[in-house]
Amino acid sequence: MRRIIIFLLMMLVVTGTWGQSEPADSVLRKYDRFWEMQPGLYRVMDEGQIGVVDKNGRIVVPCRFDQVWTPNKDNYIRVLQNMKTGLYHLDKGIILPAEYDQIWDFEDGLAKVMKNRRFGFVDKDGLMVVPCEYQHVWPPLDGRIKVIRNGMTGFVSTGGQVIAPPVYQDIQPFENGRARIIRDGKMGFIDEQGNEVIPPIYDEVMPFEGDTTIVTSDNEYLVIDREGRMIGVTHKPGKENSAASEAEEEEPQQYRVKIEKDYIDIRHQGKGVVVSGNNKRRRYFEGHLAGVGLALNGYLDADLQEELPEGYEFMSLNQTKSVEVSIYPVSENIRLLGNWFGLTTGIGLQYNNYRFNLDNISEVDEPGREWFPEVGSEASISKSKLMMMHVNVPLMAELQFSNRNRHNSLYISGGVVGGVRLQTHTKLVFDDGNGEEKKKKRGDMGLPTFRYGFMAKAGYGDFSLYATYYPEPMFKSGEGPEIYPFSVGVMFHFD
Repeated sequence: MRRIIIFLLMMLVVTGTWGQSEPADSVLRKYDRFWEMQPGLYRVMDEGQIGVVDKNGRIVVPCRFDQVWTPNKDNYIRVLQNMKTGLYHLDKGIILPAEYDQIWDFEDGLAKVMKNRRFGFVDKDGLMVVPCEYQHVWPPLDGRIKVIRNGMTGFVSTGGQVIAPPVYQDIQPFENGRARIIRDGKMGFIDEQGNEVIPPIYDEVMPFEGDTTIVTSDNEYLVIDREGRMIGVTHKPGKENSAASEAEEEEPQQYRVKIEKDYIDIRHQGKGVVVSGNNKRRRYFEGHLAGVGLALNGYLDADLQEELPEGYEFMSLNQTKSVEVSIYPVSENIRLLGNWFGLTTGIGLQYNNYRFNLDNISEVDEPGREWFPEVGSEASISKSKLMMMHVNVPLMAELQFSNRNRHNSLYISGGVVGGVRLQTHTKLVFDDGNGEEKKKKRGDMGLPTFRYGFMAKAGYGDFSLYATYYPEPMFKSGEGPEIYPFSVGVMFHFD
C-alpha cells in the first residue's frame, strides 16, 4: 500500500508539472507559429504579425507587431511596429503605444523615452511625466532632471514641474545647496528650488565653502554670502607677489560641457567668461542605411528578360501587389576619406511577397504543384502568393557630394548584401463552392538558405531610390525555374 501511495503522489507531481509547462493544443492551434518566451508565456505569429499569449490563451500582447521582446525583470515587454517602439506589461496591458523612437528601462520609477528625436520621461503606468521636447536629458538625481532645450540648460523635477527654466548655458552640480549657473557669459547661483539667489552678473564664481564664496567682477575679488550680499574685498585665493604666481593668474580656468560628439568650452580669462564651440571638430562619416524600404519585386531569366520558363507560367506576377519591405533598425559607419566617403553596414529584415496571377490549381504543373496546399481542381483561386523572409547584412560604399549638412546632401552608394532565409510559405485564398477559404503551406519551396546580391542606391537627405539584383538563381538546381530576382523601390532613412 505504501508503494502505491508513493507512486500515485509521483504521478500527481509529474502530471501537475506537465500541465504547467505545456499549453493546451487549443490555445496555440489557431496561430501560425509559436515560441516559448518563459514558462507559461508564448510569442505567437498570425499572418506575419507577432504577439504574446499566456498558457491559458489570454492575449497579453495582440498579434499586430513586427517584433516583441522577452519581458524584463519588471514584466514589461517592448514591442516594435513600423520601426516605432511601444510598451506592454504582463498584468497591466498596454503602457505606451508603438509611436516612440526608443524606450529605455525604468530607473527609480521613470523611463527615458525618445519621440521625434526629442527626449522625455514616463512613469510605470505610461503617464508622460516630462514631455518629449528636450534635446538631451540626464538621469534623475535628488529629485531633479537636468535637461537641454534649444541648446540651453535647465532643471525639471521627477514629477514634471519646471525647477529652473532652460535659459542657462550651463548649470554645474549642486554643492552645499547651491549650483553655479552661466547665462550670457556671466555666472551666478541657484538654490535647490531653482531660485536665482545670486543672479548671473559675475565674471566668475567659486563654490561655496560654508556660508561664503569668492566672486570676480571687473578684476576685483569679492566675498559674498549665500544670499549674494557683499561682505568684503579680497585677493585671488592663493595669490602671491611673485612672477610665477602672476603667470599662473593669467592661465585661464576652463570647464567643458560634452553632449555626445560635440562639446562647449567655458573659460575665464580675466575679462569675463568666454564660451566657445568645438573648433576642432572631428570628422565623422554618417552613411544612409538605417531606415524602411518599400519596393516592387520581379525576376529575370538567364537572358535578362522578364520571361518565365515553360511550365512555370503560373508564376506570372501581379506586379503592383508583389512588394518587398525591408527594415534596417541601425547601421554602423566606417570613415575612409573625410566625412564624405566611407562604408556603412548593418543588419535588418526583408520580406518579399510574390503575388501570382493564378486562377485554378490545374494551371500549376509539377514540381510547382508541391509548393501549394491541396485544393480541389474546381476551386476558384482569388489570391495566391509566395512569401519569404530573410535576415540581411549589407556592406555599402557611399559617396556624398555635400558634407556641410548630412540631411541635405546628395549621395550614391553601392555594394553587396548577404541574406539568410528564415521562413517561407505559400498561401491560397479560394472558393470551392462552400464559401471563401484560405490555406497556407510552409517549407523551403526549393529556395536556398543563403543568398547574396548587389544593391545600388541614390538619394538626397533622408530619401533614396534603390535597386537590388541577385546573380544566382532564385531556386536550387532542379527544384524550380532558372530565374533571378530583383527589386526596385524607395527607402526612407533615419538616424
